[in-house]
Formats: sequence, C-alpha cells, structure tokens
Amino acid sequence: MKLKYKGFCLFFLSCVFASVLFAQEQGLKVRSLNQDFILGLTIDDSWYETVKLEAVVKALKDMKTKPTVRIVMSKDEPLSTYIPIFREISKVARILACPVDSYDMKSYKTISSYKKRFRTAYEILGKYTHMWEIGNEINGENWLGKNPKLIADKVTAAYDFIKSKGGVTVLTAYAFAPGMQKIPMLDWLKTYLPSRIKENVDYLLVSYYEDDNEGFQPDWEKIFIDLEEVFPNSKLGIGECGSTDKNADEKTKLNMIRRYYGMPGYTKNFIGGFFWWYWVRDCVPHEGNVLWEEINRQATKKGAF
Repeated sequence: MKLKYKGFCLFFLSCVFASVLFAQEQGLKVRSLNQDFILGLTIDDSWYETVKLEAVVKALKDMKTKPTVRIVMSKDEPLSTYIPIFREISKVARILACPVDSYDMKSYKTISSYKKRFRTAYEILGKYTHMWEIGNEINGENWLGKNPKLIADKVTAAYDFIKSKGGVTVLTAYAFAPGMQKIPMLDWLKTYLPSRIKENVDYLLVSYYEDDNEGFQPDWEKIFIDLEEVFPNSKLGIGECGSTDKNADEKTKLNMIRRYYGMPGYTKNFIGGFFWWYWVRDCVPHEGNVLWEEINRQATKKGAF
C-alpha cells in the first residue's frame, strides 16, 4: 500500500509541476502577445534609380530589431518585377504587401478588377509575404474615388480572398485634422465596412501626416480607444507617418520619429507599427545616419519584434 501511495503522490506532484510549467509557458505567450510591438517601415518605388537593393537590405539587416516592411507596388509595374525585392527583403524582414496604394484605388474600377489584383499578387509574391494590406487610406475623400460603398466593397473582396488563403489582413484608415474631410474617420469605418471585417480583420492601422494637416496633433489615446470598440479583435497601430515637407530639416524629422516611434501602448491591442513612408529616402545609406539610428533606438526601447 505504501508503494502504491508513494507512486500516486509522485504522479500527482509531477502533474501539478507540469501544469505549473504549462501555465507559466502559456502566461509568457499571452504576455508576449500583449506586448507585441511592430517596427514598421515603408518602401515605396521612388528609389529604384538612385539606391541599390543591396543597400536597402543591408540597412534592414543591421537593425537590432527585425522590422516589418510594407512594400508598396505601383499599378504601372508588372508584379513579377517585384520578385527580387520581395525575395531579398524577406530574408531580413517580415513583409507587408500593399498591392494597391490609395492613389491607385480609383484605377480599379470594379470589385472584380481589385480582387484580381490581389489574386495575382498572391500567386506571384505570396511565398515571400507575411501580411496583406487589403486597403490603404480607404476613407480618404476624392482621391480614392467618389463612391465610398464601392471602395468598401473592393476592400471586402480582397479581405475575403486573403482570408480564404489563411493570410493575415491589414486595413489602413486615414486620419486628418478636424474639418479636412466631410465624414469623420470612425464614422466612415462604422458605416461602410461589413461586420465581418470590423470583427475579424487582423490589423487596423491609421495613416497620418502632420504636414498635410497644418501640424495638428490628434488625441491618439482617444482615437485608439474608440477604434478598439469598433475593432475589438484587431491589433491597432499607426500605418503611415513621415514628413511630407521636402524642406524639413534633420531635427524636424528626428522629433517626428520620436513622437511616433516613441508612442506608448494606448490600448491593450496597440502594436506600434508607424511605417515611416520615406524610410529609403531618409535612412539609406544607413551608416552614420542619425534618422536610421533613431528609429533603430526607439524600436529597441520598445522591445519590438
């Protein structure tokens, strides 16, 4: 009887110990998820003739934190031309693919043509891509088109396609100073997006450019608290930032980098992002570049992944 009892006790204790370890491991995972902080950078197509891809890859590789890089594709370029860029950058960074920039949205006049763009991009670039931006600055008035329902329907078609492939979906909204557009950003999102996107899109990001809004500083905490109510299951963050003023000096850009990449975690789902639009122009070559160093430093402070 003693041996059986002793064996039972040992078995019971081992189960308890295993349970504790499992709980600790799960707790670490939960904390890690809650503390996820994305270091986002944007790569557009304005640098191809002046900067070598090798220099871009080296600048990404040398960052202490592995970045997530949005690659913006032009409608005027065959998608196959992006294969070398996606292939090389995917070796040193996670890729957020943007098949349709906001300024190209109106070029896709039908839902089917917009969906086809994503299907083709997925077929050609899917093996290099970690996340898909199904819509960029979708509530921007006039330059995306004048039919908000059609814009939302295009985005929904892309969302359904990417989700059918098991992909990660990212949606970027456009923030602006009071009075700059007729419909407030949150109202647009609530009105035109279907419930399945509001409940299930993986990331909801916000694009904002101070220079285009007379230096206005939004109440970001309120914005993200309000967004979290509408998108309760989405990770939230800044999807675009940067100085659009061609005459902005280094000090101005440094302060802006600190203001955005230094943002606190406004809500439990806030993951940072930021995705400095002019990263190649401002940060490559990166050796001795104070803007590159500041983004790198801010991300390291946050413990980004």
